[in-house]
Amino acid sequence: MNITNFSNIPSSQSIQGLQRPSIEQGGVETIRSTASQRDSVSFSEEALRLSDTVKTNSDPSKIRFDLVNRIKAEISAGTYDTPEKMDIALERMVSRIF
Repeated sequence: MNITNFSNIPSSQSIQGLQRPSIEQGGVETIRSTASQRDSVSFSEEALRLSDTVKTNSDPSKIRFDLVNRIKAEISAGTYDTPEKMDIALERMVSRIF
């Protein structure tokens, strides 16, 4: 993400001059102010793909609430982190590093 010319922003600025984001050349999404200042924010193609992935995978019907509630209860009880789980996590981490 690139943010340019943000040092000129006054402490209280109206947001009335802002427009909706648009896709420009190269697949980069940019938000521009229509005010006299030329501030802009742009997102890389990778950030846009990740955003689309999050939107696609956030279907509430796919959330396994029984599993979420069980894990929440285990974390609250202090029983979620076990030595066995830590061993597995360490093995996975080491295998990725070496």
